[in-house]
Amino acid sequence: MRSRADRGFTLIELLVVIAIIGVLIALLLPAVQSAREAARRSQCTNNLKQIALALHNYHSANDAFPMGITDAPQQGGGGLEWGGPWTGFSAHAQLLPYLEQQPLYSATNFSWSPYEVRANSPTVYLSLISSFLCPSDPNADARHTNSYAASYGATTTSLSSWVDPAQTVPVPRNAVPADSSGMFTFGKSYNIAAARDGTSNTIAFAEWLTGEQGTNYDGVAPGSSYRGNFLITGTSPGGNPFVINAFQSKVDVLAAVEACRQDFRNGNGGRHDFKGWRWSHGASAFAMFNTIQPPNDVFGGCRTGQSEVNGWPDNAFVVGASSAHPGGVNVAMGDGSVRFVKDSINLDIWWALGTRNGGEVVSADQY
Repeated sequence: MRSRADRGFTLIELLVVIAIIGVLIALLLPAVQSAREAARRSQCTNNLKQIALALHNYHSANDAFPMGITDAPQQGGGGLEWGGPWTGFSAHAQLLPYLEQQPLYSATNFSWSPYEVRANSPTVYLSLISSFLCPSDPNADARHTNSYAASYGATTTSLSSWVDPAQTVPVPRNAVPADSSGMFTFGKSYNIAAARDGTSNTIAFAEWLTGEQGTNYDGVAPGSSYRGNFLITGTSPGGNPFVINAFQSKVDVLAAVEACRQDFRNGNGGRHDFKGWRWSHGASAFAMFNTIQPPNDVFGGCRTGQSEVNGWPDNAFVVGASSAHPGGVNVAMGDGSVRFVKDSINLDIWWALGTRNGGEVVSADQY
């Protein structure tokens, strides 16, 4: 008898095998992506722990935490610079020796403004510091960017320090350095005792998505979401409610935040990429955030027009925490712990976590 010849796969059998492989890949891919994101989130948490540890080492050496924004040195050295926090150094810059960055700190001339550091020491200015970068942030690989911001709490002012450049001795025009409700402010520092709500109940740093580079003053498409970018818009409701503490005028502040959301949804205004742009610069957009808008809001921040304080302009900012992690953001508390705050947190609780001495009672199960 003739033996039956071996036959190969039929087309149908081959398609079935391919389909099974495709299904297996589809099932495994989310698990692989989830594992990768878990690793990135763990690294992000570790970065915040390093920053929090550096804060406490700084406090041990100086009996206070660093300023959120240093007094702005004049260009060329000596005195204060017109423009306030846009030319002062950030808390990040002050923490460099405690983050194993002593050579970079030593190479920075703090008698210059950060803008002069950019011109005269570009290596310092353009340094990329891994501890300041969240691996989940798609825009955090640019030079000198910063994924973590110091908190000035539920305070809505930009903390500007406008001074008269014609004066021999610069005179502040708007009575700052001023207190913020958070752990950091412009021109002054707080110690642990100032956190009367308890350091375990007060946010020190939080992560944010950095601005999408190359979008400087680009328009906003209707219905868009730019959680890493700023919106530049017109005068906010009520003139300028953002230059007061949020708790003192909750209705006005919420109305202004909603106005920013509507501007984004309707395509009004322009978006700016300077959120987290420079770790060395102390400013509301570069290195500081407030707990006004909830985590991962539709917009990354909003400059709601310009008011005048004693005849000098004072930009009003709201700039929020955000992340690429599903469901929330990582925050470093004043006691050094790092926690994950859900997007769904009650806004009053979020505001309370931003304040260092508001007297609110907050428990961990509320967020």
